Amino acid sequence: MKRAWKRFLKFIIESTAVVLVIYGVFSAGAHIKAKKDAIKQQELAQQEAQKEENKQEEPVIENKKLSEIELNEAMENLIEQYKGNNEIGIVYKNFSTGYRYAQEDKHYFTAASTVKVIYAMKIYDRIRNGEISKNADIAYNEKFLEEGNGQITNSQKKDSYKLEYVIQNMIQYSDNTATNMLVGNSATAADLVVKYLASLGARLPQEEAQNNKITPAMMELVWTKLYKERDKYPELIKYLEDSEDGEWIKDGIPNKKVASKYGALETNYHDTAIVFGDKDYMLLIYTNNLSKSGQSIKNIAKKIDEITNNNM
Repeated sequence: MKRAWKRFLKFIIESTAVVLVIYGVFSAGAHIKAKKDAIKQQELAQQEAQKEENKQEEPVIENKKLSEIELNEAMENLIEQYKGNNEIGIVYKNFSTGYRYAQEDKHYFTAASTVKVIYAMKIYDRIRNGEISKNADIAYNEKFLEEGNGQITNSQKKDSYKLEYVIQNMIQYSDNTATNMLVGNSATAADLVVKYLASLGARLPQEEAQNNKITPAMMELVWTKLYKERDKYPELIKYLEDSEDGEWIKDGIPNKKVASKYGALETNYHDTAIVFGDKDYMLLIYTNNLSKSGQSIKNIAKKIDEITNNNM
């Protein structure tokens, strides 16, 4: 009798244990599933909220031709979405229609690497005038070394490099060492920019030039000359088209050919470009302290291209 009772108790205990294990497994599974479902619902809610926020931020512009006043209003509304209390200088010039929009184009910004376009144009002018050969050897010196992007900066150094290769590195890779090899110190670089802009009818004070300052309106003159005389600068146009790092306008307009030169220094983020398409246009964006600068420039370029395609 006792032996039978023990077997019965053992059966009850083992059965209870099995039931508890099964319950635990199913309970844990249900808990995990519920947790996953909750996370998924939270992610979906966040995505929907982001979509609504984007709808509120981006004004809907109908696919129709707009008057100059309406285009100005569309441009202004777009820039105001990103500007806040920060600085944005912008120039848009449509070479096909003649439409131009500018905001803070007379404001001085730190030029950073956008000024390298001027250096390159001046050198190509000298090559075309027979003052220097594009096959000339440009000597390297340790004093020219400056960290950053580029093949010359980041590769084993040679005694000299061909001029065309140095220009390519300065423009396509924004190589600071290559730039120093071409223009020397900041004083000679500033003098070059002042004189070049003067030849285009703009007056850049020497003090501003020495501090690497420039206005979008001044760079408008440079890029207008580059576009109108692009047959004189085929190599430069190619290097600008082939550049990739930091090219936010290219990122915003991936379906068109874009010749661009970015610049970034501390809180200053800029991108300058010619966009080729059915309606070629220039877009210069200079910023200081702009929130999410690169992404914001990309978004502005994308919306401006949509306005160009749909409303001009």
